[in-house]
Amino acid sequence: MPESAQLERRTTELLQRLIRFNTVNPPGNEEAVQEYLRGLLEEAGFECELLSAVEGRPNLVARLRGRSDGPVLSLSGHVDTVLATPSEWSVDPWSGELRDGCVWGRGALDMKSQVAAELAAALALCEEAGGRSPATCCSYSWRTRRRARYRARAGSVRRIRTRCAVTSA
Repeated sequence: MPESAQLERRTTELLQRLIRFNTVNPPGNEEAVQEYLRGLLEEAGFECELLSAVEGRPNLVARLRGRSDGPVLSLSGHVDTVLATPSEWSVDPWSGELRDGCVWGRGALDMKSQVAAELAAALALCEEAGGRSPATCCSYSWRTRRRARYRARAGSVRRIRTRCAVTSA
C-alpha cells in the first residue's frame, strides 16, 4: 500500500477534481464526471460500463475481476449534488479549493469525498497487485441518485445493484 501521506494526497487531488465538475441536480449533468472516473478505472484495469436511463445522467459500473472466487468488495456512491448559490459561499462552490487543510466545494462533505476515497483505495489496490488482478473482486457503482428522477432510473439502478452482487469469476 502507498504511504498514508501519498494516499491522502491522491484522495485530496481526486476530490478537488470531482468538485470541479458541476453536477448540481437538477439537471445533474453527471456524464462528464462519470467519463472521467471511467477513464481512471479503465486505465487501472477495471471493466467499466455506463448505463443510462436518462440522457446525460449515466451510472458507472466498474469491476476488477479477482484471480479466484471469493467475497466481492462492493463500493457505491453518487456524484450529483444539491444546489449551491455562489453568492452565499466564501469560495467558488466548484473550485475544490484547498484552504487550511480542508477541501472546499459542493460535495466535499457529501458523496464526492467518499467517491474520491473509494477511487483512491481502488487505484491503490490495483497498484499493490502489480498490474495483476487482486485475489478478490472489486465492484463499484457510482450513480446518479437524487429523488427527482428516481422512478425514471429505477430499471437502471436495479440493473446496477444486480451486477454489483455478482461474485468474481
